[in-house]
Amino acid sequence: MLSVVFGMGAALVADMLALRFGFNKRLSRFEVDTIRFLSQVVTSALALIVLTGAFLFLSNPEGYLGSAKFLTKMTVIGVLCVNGYFLHRFVFKHIGDPRILTSPRARNLRKLGFALGAVSLISWITALSLGVLSRISISYELAMVIYFAVLMFGILVSQKVETVLLEPKRGTRQRHK
Repeated sequence: MLSVVFGMGAALVADMLALRFGFNKRLSRFEVDTIRFLSQVVTSALALIVLTGAFLFLSNPEGYLGSAKFLTKMTVIGVLCVNGYFLHRFVFKHIGDPRILTSPRARNLRKLGFALGAVSLISWITALSLGVLSRISISYELAMVIYFAVLMFGILVSQKVETVLLEPKRGTRQRHK
């Protein structure tokens, strides 16, 4: 549970800072270093969650295979691991580029970053929620349908937020007299 709290805390702070830092459409060296440090905290927390989850599973495989809550949480953690891989593979290696938030050529990368940020935010909140619940009263399948529906909604919202925050305003002209 402590790993989830640290991982979620670092992920939420990184997401909020990236959003906040993006308002001025450029990232300073300090801001980039801060986001990278927080991503290392998230990666470490995820590794610890996977390790403790594996040990927990091995203590009672039959019981945990029958637990919708455990299976849901492990699926969410799996999504976080894959999401983290894509963040590191595609987004974080370019985060120091001074034009990442303004260049039209970086638009797809920004959109990917916002989508992966939404997946991260929703997944960490889900993992923490599942960690504090004593049990869930729905099936694994229904939990997955709800989780993936919320993920899709979050990704759609993230794309709108990226457009509103970082796309140049179209149709506005400054008049010079």
